Amino acid sequence: MREIFTILALFLVIAIALVMQSIGLSPALGTFLAGVVLAESEFRHELEADIEPFKGLLLGLFFITVGASINFALLADEFSTVIGLVVLLIVVKACILFALAVTFNISKKQRLLFALALAQGGEFAFVLLSVTTTLSILTPEQTSLVTLVVAVSMLIAPLLLMAYEQIQKRSSNAMPEFDKPEQISTAKHVIIAGYGRFGQIMGRLLHAQGYEITVLDHSPSQIELLRRFGNTVFYGDAARQELLEAAGAHTAQMLVIAIDNPDKTIEIIKLAHKNYPQLKIVARAIDRRHAYQMLNLKVDAFNRETVDSAINLAIEALELLGNTKQDAERAGKLFRDHDRAAVVQLAALWGDDASYGVAVRQRMEDLKHVLQQDKQAQSNLNTCDSGDCEDGLTELADRPKKPDDAHLE
Repeated sequence: MREIFTILALFLVIAIALVMQSIGLSPALGTFLAGVVLAESEFRHELEADIEPFKGLLLGLFFITVGASINFALLADEFSTVIGLVVLLIVVKACILFALAVTFNISKKQRLLFALALAQGGEFAFVLLSVTTTLSILTPEQTSLVTLVVAVSMLIAPLLLMAYEQIQKRSSNAMPEFDKPEQISTAKHVIIAGYGRFGQIMGRLLHAQGYEITVLDHSPSQIELLRRFGNTVFYGDAARQELLEAAGAHTAQMLVIAIDNPDKTIEIIKLAHKNYPQLKIVARAIDRRHAYQMLNLKVDAFNRETVDSAINLAIEALELLGNTKQDAERAGKLFRDHDRAAVVQLAALWGDDASYGVAVRQRMEDLKHVLQQDKQAQSNLNTCDSGDCEDGLTELADRPKKPDDAHLE
């Protein structure tokens, strides 16, 4: 039972705290040890969910206790000493954390965040202070001073993160320079603009088939990641003619545009049409509107980024619903062909909302009609396989054909 489970966990924590207190140690240390044990157990996820309602309450109580333990009179009397110790704590701890980040190969962008986010004193310091007080390691005055230093350092922690955000904003605004044209290798066969998930799949397939490619990408983080895995990628904006020229647009056979910015894609297509008419252009379309724009620009080939994966998954769904693999694949092919034809037909009506809406509804009805006819035809053929089909085939042959029946030929 969930309630028994929660009560048992809380009882375990309280019992360990009482045991620690009975042997002369801090009950806070006992609760900490109990938390460590429970956090490492196989029940930790269940515990997290069960104690979530208590989390905000207990955290608030904890920080109220910390605030109540601050000796403000001591802060006023020893202000310079406290601030000096806070700065020393943060600087020393940040240096140690930064060294650890370097040692454990944390990425350069994360090292500073790692150091600043953990540079303040932690909650465990209060547990240790209670132990030192119990064991008379520190005097009450020293304990008050250290408690004050830790509390002030925790108060400063959000300011450190705000400073980090400002540093990141400045560094992000200062964009690195594109690779110089002379640094970009000339493509013999294909130029790929954009090497994200979409571009990488196309690039790997083309490269595996023996085509030499040159890749341009305008995302510094993506460039860094790809180069880390040994890929040859150049940092540049394919919408700049000098970089496209350096990549070999005047001699290449094909330009693949796989970026995820529709407006930038259209800009590159227009640039390539104007200056490199021999290039075959293959582009990634984001949605139908983007596909209509590409049709009007007469690109050689395009595909909407999610269509094929969605259709393939729908085919698998049809199989799971009891359809045969052959029937599911036929339905997927009919849908794909019909959808492609619909995009071509509707492109001319894009912008005329009334006509476009009517045409969309009509195409949806046509698709439903085509799929139902195909399903009926397959049913008749299955009947034929069982030896009882002569009447069905005669009826199908004698029925006048409609334009949408072409797939039954």
